[in-house]
Amino acid sequence: MASETPRGLLLIGVLKVLKALALLVVGVGLLSMLHRDVAQAVRHWIEFFRLDSHARLIDELLAKVAGISHRTMRRLGVGTLLYATVFGIEGIGLLFGKTWAEYMTAGVTVSFLPIEVYELSAHPSATKALVTLINLAVVIYLVMEIRRRRANAQLRVETRGAPSSG
Repeated sequence: MASETPRGLLLIGVLKVLKALALLVVGVGLLSMLHRDVAQAVRHWIEFFRLDSHARLIDELLAKVAGISHRTMRRLGVGTLLYATVFGIEGIGLLFGKTWAEYMTAGVTVSFLPIEVYELSAHPSATKALVTLINLAVVIYLVMEIRRRRANAQLRVETRGAPSSG
C-alpha cells in the first residue's frame, strides 16, 4: 500500500474489499444452491441459527426462495460474483493508491445513485437513506481527492517551469 495514500481512500478501499468478500461468499452460496431445494437449505440455516421459524419475515423469505428458478438463481449468483469482482478491483486499486481506482470508484458509485434514490423513494427506510448518503459522501470525497491531486500535479508542473529568481 502506498504510504502517501490518504486515509479516506484507504478506508473506502477496505470497505470495498470487505463488500467484495461478502458478495463473493453470497455469489458462491447462490451458485451452490443451483440443484438443491433452496427452501429446505434456508430452513436448515434458520434452524442452525435458532431463528423463529414461524415469524412473518421468515415465512415471506421461504415463500420467495421456494419460487426461484434455477435460471434465476444462476443469474443472481453470476451477477453477485461480477459485483464482487468490481468491488474487489476498486478496493485493491484504492488500497494501492491508484488514480484510476479513484475514477472507477467514483463512476461506479455514481452509477448506482439513481437506483438507490429510486428505491429510497419507492420503499423508504432508514437503512436505504443511510446507504445513499454514504455513497453520496464517497462520491463527493473522491471528486475532491481527484481535484486535489490534479491541482497538486499542476502546481508541480508550474513550479518546475518557472524561471528561477537568482
